[in-house]
Amino acid sequence: MIAVALRTLAARRTSFVGSFVALALGVALFATAGLTLAAVLDGPAEPPRWYPHSPVVVAGPDGAGVTAEDPDGPPANSGLPPGERGFVPADAAATLRTLPGVTDVVVDYAGYAAFADGSGKVDAPVAAGGGAAGGTEAHPWAASLLHPYRMVAGGPPVADDQVVLTAPTGRRPGDPVVVATVDGPRRFTVSGIVETTAGPALYVTEATAVRLARGRVAAVALLAVPDTDAEALTGRVATALADRHPQLRVLTGDDRRSAEPDPDAGLLVATASLVGSTAGLAGFVCVVVVAGTFAFTVAQRRREFALLRTAGATPRQVRRLVLGEAALVGALAGAAGCGLSPVLAPLFARWLTDNGLAPAGFTARTAWWPLVVAFGLGLLVAVAGAGTAARRAARVRPVEALHAATVEPGGSGVVRWVCGLGCLGGVVPMLPFLSTPEGAAYLLVVVMLLVGGCALLLPVLVRPVGRLLTPGRGPIAVLARAGVRTESRRYASTIAPVLVTVGLAGGALAGTGTISAAGAASLRDQLTAPLLVVPAGAARLPETAGPAAGGVPGVTAAVRAKATGVFDAGRNGTLRQRTAWYVDGPAAGRALRLPVVDGSLDGLAGETVAVSARLAGSSGWTVGDRAELWLGDGTRASLRVVAVLDDRLGLPDALLPWSLATAHTSVPLPDSVYLGLAPGADPAAVEAAVAPLGGTVTDTADHLAVLDEEFDRLSRLSLLAILGMALVYTAISIANTALMATTGRVRELRTLRLAGATRRQILGLVGREAVTVGVAGAVFGALVTGASLLAVRVALAGYADTVPIQVPWSVLLVAVASGSVLTCAASVAPAAVALRHR
Repeated sequence: MIAVALRTLAARRTSFVGSFVALALGVALFATAGLTLAAVLDGPAEPPRWYPHSPVVVAGPDGAGVTAEDPDGPPANSGLPPGERGFVPADAAATLRTLPGVTDVVVDYAGYAAFADGSGKVDAPVAAGGGAAGGTEAHPWAASLLHPYRMVAGGPPVADDQVVLTAPTGRRPGDPVVVATVDGPRRFTVSGIVETTAGPALYVTEATAVRLARGRVAAVALLAVPDTDAEALTGRVATALADRHPQLRVLTGDDRRSAEPDPDAGLLVATASLVGSTAGLAGFVCVVVVAGTFAFTVAQRRREFALLRTAGATPRQVRRLVLGEAALVGALAGAAGCGLSPVLAPLFARWLTDNGLAPAGFTARTAWWPLVVAFGLGLLVAVAGAGTAARRAARVRPVEALHAATVEPGGSGVVRWVCGLGCLGGVVPMLPFLSTPEGAAYLLVVVMLLVGGCALLLPVLVRPVGRLLTPGRGPIAVLARAGVRTESRRYASTIAPVLVTVGLAGGALAGTGTISAAGAASLRDQLTAPLLVVPAGAARLPETAGPAAGGVPGVTAAVRAKATGVFDAGRNGTLRQRTAWYVDGPAAGRALRLPVVDGSLDGLAGETVAVSARLAGSSGWTVGDRAELWLGDGTRASLRVVAVLDDRLGLPDALLPWSLATAHTSVPLPDSVYLGLAPGADPAAVEAAVAPLGGTVTDTADHLAVLDEEFDRLSRLSLLAILGMALVYTAISIANTALMATTGRVRELRTLRLAGATRRQILGLVGREAVTVGVAGAVFGALVTGASLLAVRVALAGYADTVPIQVPWSVLLVAVASGSVLTCAASVAPAAVALRHR
């Protein structure tokens, strides 16, 4: 049968090439996303830069849930929020000083510090080391022992108002500089300039570093005697800390890199999520398109299989023939796709970097496991796609070889019905997830379920829809309707790529836009503050911005707010990250419209929390209960529930008192300050009070409009990254499938020519069928888009007063037009070539 399969593939080159192209491009698409994802998961291939002189570094936890009873932590979803870090208890350093082989212990503090001019605005041209303004940290001078450096001018800081900068910089020893800190803009004098490969930083005295870091230890670095065995020292350190501090990480080798500050950590997490979605969508599109292509090629060969049966082939041999052909094509196409992906992956990574969706310098690297997975997926899809068709081919009767025409059998398999309806029904349990902060990601799953269900049921749905789309009484219309009735599988195979293209583009873009618009509208409903204080430059607002604004006459409330994340164990014990805000609790109700359904925010101070109804329900909490939460730095906290809030889009799952922010966030600074104003209050007075601190007063509506515009821009770029390659692939598949369908009908078209049809009539028939395919694909894609919007509206109805529907008409029209043009061109062109021969 293998020899027969090889000869069959050689004889049916068009079908072979079509299946090969579809599968090879699908594997290349999936492997490209996989290689990019592997680069994200592996992180930057760099040795430690800040701690190379320290063989062992003790760092805080990088996840929540680690306790003495469970030192390994919970199984899932407990990594700290982007931008947050765990801290090392102050007494850990004393424990480590007495260990054998340790010559010194450097306690490293990392406090927020950014260059600023006299008004508190970041002065970007003098950012140390050429680093991004506002992203610099202040460390004690003792931390300079942890990495190579060379003093090029001046000397170390000896007074609390002195600072050492990293080169290159336009400052010189003796120059004054203003640095934005947690206390507000602070004036320093440059005492020295150093060259180092450790990255940009400010070096200050230990007392200043402790104050700027609010006493929290970022890491403890050990210096050891020469030739000390790092692994043995690591074991001694881990043993010494195991009883009292099991949550701490003991790092050596390249693992020390994870203890260093990484300003791109949050962006890298977003990149991982985005590329993961791209890989999942690529796999889905590959399965749908390739499975349909293989099923179509087998359906075209019913007469051939009947001849084989007439010649004595058993049903089992026919199945082996089809599966052997599929495995051979799958292996060859998988190898070709894997060979193409190392070329495409760096281009995709560069596009992500150029558009701000990945950190600067990010690139894809060759890894073995994405290629193996992609090759396996291609082989599996080829064999699985041909599996059902192989069983259908084995049921072909020998007598069908005597038929004058090949007519598809009516009906559709039970498996197809079950899987198709199962996909459509799977949308229902996904609806509650659309109202969560990860709603856009779950929406993509909903769209894929709808597209998959429609694709599976296309052979059934295409007949009534096709008849409606082929009106008229002429011979061309009659033949077109007959084709829809007798060759529904051929129509379904050519419609499927159009459906996937229009459905994915319309459903994902419309649904995501609607979720975003509903969230923005809901947030506007909750914000009653007419004005707010935001940073005037790139430097963050200091903690004192809130009290400064609140002290202005006419200001009834100045509510500091900072977004973060917390973790709850729920009733099943698995941690899940929740959105949270740190706020000035008692005053929050005077600047925000918070829908309190039980309790009061007046008591939101100290060790307390206000939670959403959804979080309270999943954890079984009521007002007065103790809520066990892990905060942003991985610390476990038992907080008393003082209020339960109604679930609304735009509001977080938990509200925490501002006093906890100082102890449990890496940068305890507000994102903004919401202002409640009495009648006649003077905004200019507020501006004068916050300007020296680096803040400015802006209209709430205008600020939200700017945020919405930036969020929408990033959302569009993210969706383009997720959908872009998949839509290009489906566009190629539209032309590929249409070409295969027309080429497989050459004998039929020539028979029509012998029967008296003119060349123009035949080309008109092919063109009309192609238009029918394009319009039918657009209709089914529009149904997917409409169903996606309906799902979003139903899911969000209870969480927002209004759900404004957003339909990307221009994108839909481009997708429909492109699909129709490609289908017509790929159908009519080969027919015209074939009819040139007599």
